[in-house]
Amino acid sequence: MTPGDVDVAEPGVQAVHAATAERARLRAEAAELGGPSPLTAYRDVAAGGIDISRAHPGSLPQFITGRSTLLSNLFRDEVGLRGARLAADRITAKNTELRTVRGLDAVHLAVGLCTWRIGGVDYAAPMLLRPLAIRRHYADYELKLHGQFFLNPELVRIARDHFGISIDDARLAALAYQNGVFAPQPAIDMLRAATSSVDTFSVQPRMMVSTFADVGTAMARDAHDLDHPMLNALAGHAADRERVSAPGPQPSAAGPDDRAPASDNLLLDADNDQEQVLARIAAGHSLTVSTLPGTGGTQTVINAIGELVRAGKRVLVVSPRRSTLDGVRHRLSGIGLDGFAVSPASVRRDLVRAIGRNEKAAAPKLA
Repeated sequence: MTPGDVDVAEPGVQAVHAATAERARLRAEAAELGGPSPLTAYRDVAAGGIDISRAHPGSLPQFITGRSTLLSNLFRDEVGLRGARLAADRITAKNTELRTVRGLDAVHLAVGLCTWRIGGVDYAAPMLLRPLAIRRHYADYELKLHGQFFLNPELVRIARDHFGISIDDARLAALAYQNGVFAPQPAIDMLRAATSSVDTFSVQPRMMVSTFADVGTAMARDAHDLDHPMLNALAGHAADRERVSAPGPQPSAAGPDDRAPASDNLLLDADNDQEQVLARIAAGHSLTVSTLPGTGGTQTVINAIGELVRAGKRVLVVSPRRSTLDGVRHRLSGIGLDGFAVSPASVRRDLVRAIGRNEKAAAPKLA
């Protein structure tokens, strides 16, 4: 039932969904996750990033072309290297935390620093971003760029929503390369021209390495539509609470001694308790399973994935820790099902690898 289905006789009375207040709270909470977004509120302080703009010019071509480069090669004076190492310490520590806790690879090289003001509030945002790996190398650090440059998506959104300016992000990112050589000035000039009508908007030619993890924006975007029976029930909607609480048919799983061997379709071995859980999952039940470490929790997840995929369903595996997802991926890889594990962050690479494996696979010998 929706508010439009309710006939309210008294004038001035507005009918709202029972979950409206809870939805608003969840959206506000999601938007605040991770604190201010560095994609729009970047703190330009020495401790927060490595200022590659001050690196030795002789080392920049090697770095920009994606080859591994030592921090000591980028900064050849003692003072600059000391500051860069302190910043690298903080960046790697923060990236480890983000990767472990939130599953984010947040370190990027930013090219161009945009600043502007809206309603008396100052904003600062990177223009172009490119993923970067940084790791300790003895007493030094090794930096290596990956992928391609892309335009800060929040910059595109703010230009459109607040300033009424449409920016062709693909074209602007492509301008950063001239005849295969990285030259960001044309891209900076294009953005300056596009935002020339905004008095407070400026673009500085800078290059910084830092963590650019935007958690809240994506979460708030995902929370736009929260009309789901389970969420409504948790928020107090009586009809949906009754609906999700209604007992479903209780499935029964025959034991291994009571069924034909041909019906054993599980990817991994499972005991009787695990098979009961899998039967309920296959029947569409919503349930919580509490397990102790080493009691087959991941094994049951793998079997559940197999059963659901066999039924033609799509499966999303989520976890608060990247290590758990890596464990699921490793177990799938161990039984020859690498293609089952596709990550949103690397979907193109995962699909290309899966296609390559399928092309090289030999037909099974059944006779």
